[in-house]
Amino acid sequence: MKVLVTGATGRIGKSLLLQRPPDAEVEILLDPLDQSVPDFPWYRTDISDRKKCIMAVTCFNPDVVIHLAAATDVDACEMDPDTAFRINRDGAENIAEACVRCGAKTVYLSTDYVFDGVLGPYSEEDSTNPVNVYGRSKLGGEYAVSSIVDNYLIVRISVPFGVKREGVNHNFVSWLFDELAAEHTLEIVDDQFTTPTYIEELAEVLWTLIRNDVRGTVHYGTSDRLSRYDMAIDVCRAMDYSEKLVRAVKTEELGFAAKRPLESGFVTDKVHDLIGRPPILFQNALYRMIESF
Repeated sequence: MKVLVTGATGRIGKSLLLQRPPDAEVEILLDPLDQSVPDFPWYRTDISDRKKCIMAVTCFNPDVVIHLAAATDVDACEMDPDTAFRINRDGAENIAEACVRCGAKTVYLSTDYVFDGVLGPYSEEDSTNPVNVYGRSKLGGEYAVSSIVDNYLIVRISVPFGVKREGVNHNFVSWLFDELAAEHTLEIVDDQFTTPTYIEELAEVLWTLIRNDVRGTVHYGTSDRLSRYDMAIDVCRAMDYSEKLVRAVKTEELGFAAKRPLESGFVTDKVHDLIGRPPILFQNALYRMIESF
């Protein structure tokens, strides 16, 4: 199985490469400014450049393209919608067109931000209604993939977390570990609810879904739904940090540029059935993180 991965230098991409199955011949599609990935052959291109993107993908002639590359800074997307749509929508469209030419499966990583966060948690059958530029641009990517490619898999996730890896920025939970260890007082929102994504399990789940040729749209997240404040308190309890370091605030107090979906998260029954077990509990994922420190 020949697999091409975009966004492989990110946290999810690195875990995906580490957990690749032995029968997967993996190559990397890098952004023009990214560093090369040791031990993997790579191509360098701008996914938003249709001609160059299609040329780079078809040169490898993959069986599967796992498209992780994206503009994910929610507030930056709100301030620069042209860039957000160029990368998240147009880039996905170019990848999808290249996949059609190769006869490749397209795996596209999306987000709970395609929903409005009014009546979550959401199943795969619920109607989308993004409330910010990031969500609209990612939904545009979903539309492109699903309308162009016959064999596609869209996996929606929320708040990916795991141990920080070298060369990659903190995720929300790894940032919590560092800040609380330094005894910094934190203001954390208690009105944004979601089902966060444990990256190590996500990588395993993605390879399982690909190996089983699962098609359509799947929601993945922990088997419990909680607020970011709840996550911070769980970190305090797991590491015996003082809960007094965490102060609950409302989202509107923080003055974000982009509106956030509040009552979000996923119903994960479908992925449960597909992988034969429920996704991991958030607290159990924390313990796995701690064991890997």
